[in-house]
Amino acid sequence: MAVFGMGQSFAQLDPDEMGFFNHVSIGVSAGTDGIGIDLGAPLGTHFATRVGVSFFPSVKYKFDVNAGSNNAGIFVKDKVDLEGKLDMTNFKLLFDYYPSLNSSFRITAGAFIGADKIISVYNDGPFIANPAYYGTAGVKLGDYRITSDAQGNVSADLKVNKFKPYLGIGFGRAVPRKRIGLAFDLGVQFWGSPGVYTTTKDDFGDTHYKKLGKDDTGNDDANNVFDILSKVTVYPVMSLRLCGRIL
Repeated sequence: MAVFGMGQSFAQLDPDEMGFFNHVSIGVSAGTDGIGIDLGAPLGTHFATRVGVSFFPSVKYKFDVNAGSNNAGIFVKDKVDLEGKLDMTNFKLLFDYYPSLNSSFRITAGAFIGADKIISVYNDGPFIANPAYYGTAGVKLGDYRITSDAQGNVSADLKVNKFKPYLGIGFGRAVPRKRIGLAFDLGVQFWGSPGVYTTTKDDFGDTHYKKLGKDDTGNDDANNVFDILSKVTVYPVMSLRLCGRIL
């Protein structure tokens, strides 16, 4: 009976057994898109689908930047304490195409849908001493001038599209022919042109959440940085997936 059980455990599926959702796998993955969990199912002999979620564990990073000239007593101290947070949580829907029935090579298309504020930076404590400067004073974050909002807080978000089409290749089947399978993915998310957004006060005293442009950079070199950032429209995805057939 033990030998029979092992034979069943490692039994292989024939390609002809791949119908429409007649088998299901569950997989876990890790890569540049984070940690993922998904379900896979065949869509006939040449196609399969995977649906799941990917995310990075909550990561926060504390750092400080120079407050700038403090001759007028604008700032509480010479250094401004900031905190950064990463958020790349996405729902994913992928479709695999296998050109050959006897090969694990595949072409994958689909989409990642989720977080658009992938990096957020905000102050970790008060830094403006005089409320009269709320909305006008701020900090230089990288090559951008970030002014505070009406409450004296400073924040900035690096934003991309919520809907990110995906295209890639890989090896390994969504539903393994054996009980356990290993798969590899290599592709890109098309997440649009990243932008730096912040809440600032205009000349009329009203606050707005807006995308910073070249006029909001600190120097000529920053214009080049902004141009480079605006052209990085894809995010590389490389991941390994371990999956098991449960049906």
